[in-house]
Amino acid sequence: MKDTGAQKDAAAAGYAKMREPYRTGALISLLRLRWFINLRWGMVVMAMGALVLERLVLGAPPRPRALVVTLLLVAGANVVWMAVSRIQRIRSLATDGNEEQTIRAALVFANAQVAIDLLLLTAILRYAGGVESPMALFYLFHMAIGSLLLKTWQALLQGMWAVTLYAALGVGELAGQIYPHYPFLTMVERAGWYEVPEYVAVAIGTLACGVFGTLYFTLRIASRLDERERQLREAHGALHQSQEAISELQSRRSRFMQTAAHQLKSPLAGIHTLAGLIRDEVVPEQTIREISAKIMRRCREGIAQVTELLTLARVQEADPRRHAATAQDVGAIAAEVCQQYEAQAREKNVTLSYGAVSGADLQVYVARTDLADCVGNLVDNAVKYTPDSGSVTVEVGRCSNEELSERSPAAGGRVPSGGDWVYVTVKDTGIGMDSNGFVSGEDSVTGWVFDAFRRGNRALESGIAGTGLGLSIVREVVEQGGGQIRVHSQPGQGSTFQVMFPARPVGGEDAGLAVRSTRSSSVVIDRDAPDQPGETAPPSGGAG
Repeated sequence: MKDTGAQKDAAAAGYAKMREPYRTGALISLLRLRWFINLRWGMVVMAMGALVLERLVLGAPPRPRALVVTLLLVAGANVVWMAVSRIQRIRSLATDGNEEQTIRAALVFANAQVAIDLLLLTAILRYAGGVESPMALFYLFHMAIGSLLLKTWQALLQGMWAVTLYAALGVGELAGQIYPHYPFLTMVERAGWYEVPEYVAVAIGTLACGVFGTLYFTLRIASRLDERERQLREAHGALHQSQEAISELQSRRSRFMQTAAHQLKSPLAGIHTLAGLIRDEVVPEQTIREISAKIMRRCREGIAQVTELLTLARVQEADPRRHAATAQDVGAIAAEVCQQYEAQAREKNVTLSYGAVSGADLQVYVARTDLADCVGNLVDNAVKYTPDSGSVTVEVGRCSNEELSERSPAAGGRVPSGGDWVYVTVKDTGIGMDSNGFVSGEDSVTGWVFDAFRRGNRALESGIAGTGLGLSIVREVVEQGGGQIRVHSQPGQGSTFQVMFPARPVGGEDAGLAVRSTRSSSVVIDRDAPDQPGETAPPSGGAG
């Protein structure tokens, strides 16, 4: 219940767009572990060991010195990569967790390593059989690594680079531009396949098919992994949000139990005391009627509290998914509620007016009973705390999410499908509330007036009876419906409460979007002049 929710949601969305979940996460992990560098050292050691084994054990003719020099170049490049890796790690620590910059540097580093490795691999093939060498399979090894860790277009460029290098080697040997030819096995007579155009063409074509086939399948696998990783991240975020909501609900319930016991105890204690006075004949007979009236008033207060408690318990304990069963017309329900409170308003000489935007689809996926309780409590409070000759205005309408964001960028909450909201605005000219009644903590704005049994100081000073549960029911219904609550109030100038629910999508599709996966809503506190949707629109209907 914080107005900083929109900022957190925007930051999370930007972070999600910036990252490709699986590939970048794996890439950074492998680079930090120096996986590429360690693997390259292993390949250099194995290649040198193979040369020594071939010469000393098998007695094969010596390999060209250029091959040894190429292997030394691989080792030298690896030393450079180690230094660059160390610099990158230092910079990543200095950027204080700038994930975007770290990912960008890691991609550049990985692309450079793969590109140089392909070039050095081609040089090794040049001195170890050319297009006749089976070591061309290592091109596919690099493609698999690239497609799993790099961006798609980067992996494709690396594949084109590999095919180009291999084709240049084969065509160069075939045309005599690259000579002399060094066989793959020095102890075996020359096969001469590199001089056969058909073989060279088939070798290049086969490698190209292998390279792009590997890219295709590994990219498909990587995309599936990306999707699964994205789903896991979303599930993790939802679970984290649910955990926070559950903690808040547990805290609310604990406070609720303590306060409920105290609130119910007070009228019962009063009834017990007054009844005891009558039983013991302590009071004169002429005051028995007066005391009986007090007992009845205390009973009515207790019954009202029990009724509100049962309503709140019913809303809290019910399955939130019930809201998605059918769409309800907010305008019709609000009109019925206004009719129910017309007599109460007339008794207090309060003008109760109702208006709805004509021609708008005002349907939302919220249970009818809960929606009526939500609007009814707002209207009841407005009429109750508005003095004689005052006015209460109820307006129902529909606004887009863009309009809402323009009016109040701090408004958090979930954006419904289609970006539309259906709102109910209840504005009165009553006693209002102090702004400090909304503040809880230094860094957050929270409507504690929505907590159970909490009533503002001005409400208590007015001496008007109330249970302090009405706004708790309002918040519970709004939470389960995935909505928002917007409040503007100033002492002596009245209050404006507005509840907003995601509008039914056009055509009624995707009803499930109207129900949040977690029970949390957004309370937006407006201390300045109210700028609510529908604020300037005059009521279009008659008195409720």
